Amino acid sequence: MKKKFLLISILFISFSVYSQENEDAWVFMKDKPNSATFLANPLQMLSQRSIDRREKSNISIDEKDVPIHQVYYTKLKNEVTIAVLGKSKWLNAVHVQGTVTQINDLFSKFNFIESIEYANKSLNTSEKSKRNKSLSDHYSKFNEVQTDFNYGDAFNQIEMLKGDYLHQQGFTGQGQVIAVIDAGFPNVNTLSAFQRLRDNNQILGGYNFADRNANYYSRNSHGTHV
Repeated sequence: MKKKFLLISILFISFSVYSQENEDAWVFMKDKPNSATFLANPLQMLSQRSIDRREKSNISIDEKDVPIHQVYYTKLKNEVTIAVLGKSKWLNAVHVQGTVTQINDLFSKFNFIESIEYANKSLNTSEKSKRNKSLSDHYSKFNEVQTDFNYGDAFNQIEMLKGDYLHQQGFTGQGQVIAVIDAGFPNVNTLSAFQRLRDNNQILGGYNFADRNANYYSRNSHGTHV
């Protein structure tokens, strides 16, 4: 069974390292005006591999898959009072950094903003900035699973992470691309332990989000150990 890997370096860091005057926040959008166009043409936002995987698993394509409206993103990106550091189409939100005053002023400047949520939870005092999210409880499904896989000494770990449930549903890793998201992967490109992966071209690539470059064979070695 060949598995292919994407190595993604992320710096795990406290927000407190930034200037005391700056805060980090999610700015949530009210809508996605071009949703109908994207949903009618899913290849404009998803790869064929992603679409095939969803069809196999009976996962529908919906508005969460639609990119953030480019006009909204561009207006926030061009706002000189704050810095735009990232975005999430699933949250329909943009990660911004600035002072509390600068970030709160975005409400009056842009009518497409639904709410703002600060990383510093003590700043989320207004009802408008609070977002109530509910999570489905799938634990009962896990408890009902019976599997004939022989996990040997790994049984405790597999059962603890509910891997037996995934295997029972047919998700065994066969033909899957695995994204390893960690703090760095130094020496994965040279150590003999990974020689087979390199020889078989099973490391597809990656990205270093902390430094915003392609040097993912760097930083903390935790990802290498994983």
